[in-house]
Amino acid sequence: MISVYLLRSSRHLGGVERQLLDHALRLRDAAWQPHLLCLYRAGGEHPLVVVARQHGLPATTVPDPSPWHPGAWRQLRRLLTPHPAGILHTCDYRSDTLAWAIRRPWPQVAESHGHTAESLRMGIWNRLDSWGLRRMAAVAAVSPAWAQTLRQQGIAAGRCHVIGNSRAILPTTSPPPPAALPAPGPHMLFAGRLSPEKGLHVLLAAWPTLRRHFPNAHLWVLGPAPASTYRRRIRPHLRQPGIHLLGYQADIRPWLQAVEAVIIPSLREAWGMTAFESLSMGVRVLTTGVGGLPLLCRSAPHAHLVPAGSPAALVAGVQHILAPDFPHGTELGRQYCARPAFDPGRRFAEWLRIYESVLP
Repeated sequence: MISVYLLRSSRHLGGVERQLLDHALRLRDAAWQPHLLCLYRAGGEHPLVVVARQHGLPATTVPDPSPWHPGAWRQLRRLLTPHPAGILHTCDYRSDTLAWAIRRPWPQVAESHGHTAESLRMGIWNRLDSWGLRRMAAVAAVSPAWAQTLRQQGIAAGRCHVIGNSRAILPTTSPPPPAALPAPGPHMLFAGRLSPEKGLHVLLAAWPTLRRHFPNAHLWVLGPAPASTYRRRIRPHLRQPGIHLLGYQADIRPWLQAVEAVIIPSLREAWGMTAFESLSMGVRVLTTGVGGLPLLCRSAPHAHLVPAGSPAALVAGVQHILAPDFPHGTELGRQYCARPAFDPGRRFAEWLRIYESVLP
């Protein structure tokens, strides 16, 4: 059996982790030998490691005290050195960079989910990641738009593939009850990192006009808020009437069930997890036509696209999607999520073709 070492750096059991678990289970069923390696900054075991072991998969937590600490690099070398061969499959900027630094004589492949511009430190990591990806045997981008960006960063076209995410990225547990939101609304949701490329500042600029059109409107802002220049810049605008900053939420489904619309004002987006999860639940989605979002929203009657960077376009878009006849509902969500393009088996087969192409 051929070993595949799946390396992931994260703090939560989120969408990418759920999809990685599905991938590892399919590898095992197909007579490959997966091993999950999870870089983790908190104490104890990574949540993905705990769940993977419950499924009988080999999984190891690799403590990662800080971004520049050599401990993770040393432990990964110790873990991988006894093994004579395998494929090293990485999933994010931190694991991409460490995989290259370990310098094992194995094929290295990466799935690239995009970059964030939330801080100067992340800008440095993005450059390191791009440098490491250029040296991978194969890179799979989550959308054609992101693949084009990676090719512009120097990744050879012959080694750059497109493999979108699947519905395995969605939560599999029953959704919690809807969030209790004050009447009458309407209620709108923004979910994502508080970083410039997500475009929250554009939505905040549109909010006074939206409140004039919808005096009882509420905007619920979900997502991690790291200390950054961007966070400090938008903080005064987050204090406008009707705006509620809730921070990171492990499960956004209670709000998806309660709000009338999801607003995605992104200026750049490799794929669009919030759009996918919202559309899969049948929620009205207003989004910008950037990156992977147009493809993700293609033929989705409950999605509406507007130009990026325009507060006026967001105002007009919200008025459009909140019209009584705009399509939405759980049946639309089920039909959307069931599309063949989101089939986990299809995604797995595409990864197997990449594995087989890089093996000696």
